[in-house]
Amino acid sequence: MDHHPRLRLGFLVVVTVLVVGGAGLLVGVQRLPSAGQSPDPGTGGPSLAPSAGSASLLPGTPDPSSIALGSAAPSANASSKPRSTAAPSGPFSMDLYRAGDYVGELTKVWCLPAAMQTSINIMNPGADTSRKTQASIFKLARSLAPAPDGAAEPEGWAEGLTKLGYGNYEVTQQPSIKAAIHLAARQVRLTNRPAGLLVWRGAHSWVMSGFTATADPATTNSFVVLAVRIEDVWYPRFSTIWGYSRPPDALVPVGALPADYLPWKRPTGRYPGKDGKFVLVVPIP
Repeated sequence: MDHHPRLRLGFLVVVTVLVVGGAGLLVGVQRLPSAGQSPDPGTGGPSLAPSAGSASLLPGTPDPSSIALGSAAPSANASSKPRSTAAPSGPFSMDLYRAGDYVGELTKVWCLPAAMQTSINIMNPGADTSRKTQASIFKLARSLAPAPDGAAEPEGWAEGLTKLGYGNYEVTQQPSIKAAIHLAARQVRLTNRPAGLLVWRGAHSWVMSGFTATADPATTNSFVVLAVRIEDVWYPRFSTIWGYSRPPDALVPVGALPADYLPWKRPTGRYPGKDGKFVLVVPIP
């Protein structure tokens, strides 16, 4: 075995150059990515935060299989490479959704568990669209935060995903759509996990799986969200109040959100922490 192949090769190259060129020196350099170039073009850049796959079972939380949710634990590859694009200092977009992740609500009070199920599918490598799973999620969410109308409060969404091992989630309120969407986009980017919007004055649930912004929220807080990717679990139904729902993974301009994303106001009672504000469910790093 020759233990010095590089030395021998280098010697041959030098000799060749001296003989052929007489005055030149040939140097080979391996091309490396520039500062603004991603090593992996599929991600738009290296991961700056834990991926959805890192949301493994949390200490002290129940095994998802114990409530019959099938393969609920996120895999190591779940949402680890969202479709994203970004210029070195320009617009940025990302989308965690994959075809088949969507699940519509199976009863009129199951929008929240349907949004949770869609979120889980986004964070898992496969998709479970079964009624059995949606019913189990509803039972869990309602046990955590029952609503007066027989549904579940958004706290059941946040606490339910956390208990099932999909990382920390929390319910928050913001004074404006701009502030709410800005926060949601930042949290989606930093965690690679979907967020949730409580639309129709708090009566309905949308999943937010991605967005387009003027800059990358992972590198600056000075960005403006231009549009969001949403999964409306009412699709493909028609509402006499809200009209037709958009298909899964619809890109909705922020300027169009006020038609659906309105301040919280429920006819079933007062909510001092939510009334008059824009409510959302966000992943926490």
